[in-house]
Amino acid sequence: MRTCRGHSLGSFIPPILVSLLPTVASAQDSRPKQAEVDATIDRGLGFLVKDALAWKTEHDCASCHHAGLVICSMREAKQFGRAVDEPVLAELTKWVAESGDGKFGMARPASAPKAASPKAIYFAIALGTDPKPDAATQQGLNLLLKTVEAEQTENGSWSTWPETRPPIFGNSDESLTALATLAFLPAAASGDVEAKAALDKGVKWLAETPTDDDPQSIALRLVLWSKLGRPAYEWEPLVGRIKARQNADGGWSQTNDLASDAWATGQALYALAHAGTKSNDAAIARGRAFLIETQREEGSWPMTSRPTVPGGNGSTSLIPITGAGSAWAVLGLVRSTDQAEPGAARGGE
Repeated sequence: MRTCRGHSLGSFIPPILVSLLPTVASAQDSRPKQAEVDATIDRGLGFLVKDALAWKTEHDCASCHHAGLVICSMREAKQFGRAVDEPVLAELTKWVAESGDGKFGMARPASAPKAASPKAIYFAIALGTDPKPDAATQQGLNLLLKTVEAEQTENGSWSTWPETRPPIFGNSDESLTALATLAFLPAAASGDVEAKAALDKGVKWLAETPTDDDPQSIALRLVLWSKLGRPAYEWEPLVGRIKARQNADGGWSQTNDLASDAWATGQALYALAHAGTKSNDAAIARGRAFLIETQREEGSWPMTSRPTVPGGNGSTSLIPITGAGSAWAVLGLVRSTDQAEPGAARGGE
């Protein structure tokens, strides 16, 4: 080492830098080790598999929270090179593909003739994650997309009437429109003209409509804009909004009056990662640490049912939201790992 006036250069570190060194080291030490993240993901996947099979056995109802989101989580993990339970993934995929057209079960009034069917949207997204669908899966996906396409309104959006229980179905037209538009991406990319037309109408409506500022709306819009490679000026402010809403414990909340949870945190991580935010970013690191620290021993995350309307009551059963929240936690942890997704393009690149 070079010296100056008989001392090593190391002894001349300015006092202000010396005072910062412990802080820098502490910030680095607080970042979750990849082994911790991997173990958390594996426990989460293990829970989702057991929970989904138990739901399938006990309920004659393929659902968003115990089928669609579980398929998405397992496909995401597999896409990034993680081992998943292939027989269960095939079983759940078959269950969804054979579940029908996903149409909304409630009668619609004349004032809302095209109220969207959230199940059709989530199931179409789930089946669309299969890069090489078999004939039965493709047939099921086509049927679901017909339902989603038929329910698109004239202005290009999808309507949330009547109010459905958030956050699984979303309680805003923006959230549901972003989800529905995402559902058409694989078919549109394969050359399906009708899917491309529906996608373009959805994108146009979203581009012309200011965000409602709901955390889920912002996250889903960011995912969509990133997947479409929209201009940076459209998606960078969304990144800022998500980061600004991170809580002191490192997690994110579904609403301002709720505590941090796995659903909102996983969704935020998933969206930020889609926009190219790396795992060493402070917001990502803190979010991942929150999910690691709050995971239960059996692999799930504690969740609170969000009321349908302000001041109302949530669901009396936490089984659906626990499954859905845990699925989003896994999605966020997998996606926020710095590993290139085959064939993927980041927003603005």
